[in-house]
Amino acid sequence: MSRKWISAASLPVFCLTVGLLLVSCKGPGPQKAESPTPSVETPVSPPHPQPEAPLGVIDAIRQRGELRVAMQVGYVPFQMPGPKGSLIGFDVDCAEIAAHALGVGLRIVRLSWEELIPALLNGKADVVMSGMTITPERNLEVVFTAPVIETGRMFLVHRKNADRFKRLSDFDRGNVFLVTRNGGLGKLRLNELAPKAGVREFADQETAITEVIQGRAQAYIDEEFNVRMEAAKRSNVLVGVFTPLTHESIAWAIRPGDSHWLNWLDNLIRMMHKDGSLENLRTKWMQDYYLDVVGSRDTR
Repeated sequence: MSRKWISAASLPVFCLTVGLLLVSCKGPGPQKAESPTPSVETPVSPPHPQPEAPLGVIDAIRQRGELRVAMQVGYVPFQMPGPKGSLIGFDVDCAEIAAHALGVGLRIVRLSWEELIPALLNGKADVVMSGMTITPERNLEVVFTAPVIETGRMFLVHRKNADRFKRLSDFDRGNVFLVTRNGGLGKLRLNELAPKAGVREFADQETAITEVIQGRAQAYIDEEFNVRMEAAKRSNVLVGVFTPLTHESIAWAIRPGDSHWLNWLDNLIRMMHKDGSLENLRTKWMQDYYLDVVGSRDTR
């Protein structure tokens, strides 16, 4: 077998190659450990205090311990002066029921009719309970609850004519005259509903009703509550016909923007309808009260 020897000339190259191989086989030498990078915490600024949300009407009422109800005093039978400076009436009883359900006291804010809505919008009252009918004009400023009472224009006739005049169509004749006070017809358009009848407005209620009593007119037309009072006072000569000629809803008014307060009041009204409370109050103040006044009995 032949052997090949490394020549003297190639020996340096051979040694260099072996040396490199030995170094690479040893692996990397000891490394200097790097010191950990310290973590830097960014300082957090304390949160800015947020303004407290304004109280809803219900929370404000309960915190105050008092329900403030705006009323115009003197609209029979909704709010009238009672004994020893007290107030009585349909709206007063409703306000007491609402305050009791809220678990708070009641304060009635006595105002003129013109002051009711401004006082409500300015926060001087929580609700208006004052025999107020729902109209588009008022609804532009306030929010109305569900109706508490449905009413309308009604009429009085002479007792001797009670069988002849029972509905508005009975008056649509050329020899019939209808009378009212200024504003007594409301939005009723008699020239459309009874175009053959004559219509006259008087400056005051007493003069207009006298026309019916003396036979110069066949009917006096006004809002239900005036008709009921006069029918009770003059039952010997006048009869009330309580079929409504118009349909008007009376409700409570609140400020716009609080759906919880509206929902609470609507549900209270719904419960009062279902349990008979509203019907009992209507009988108490819109039937029995007039009889009490005529009979001079105690209305408390």
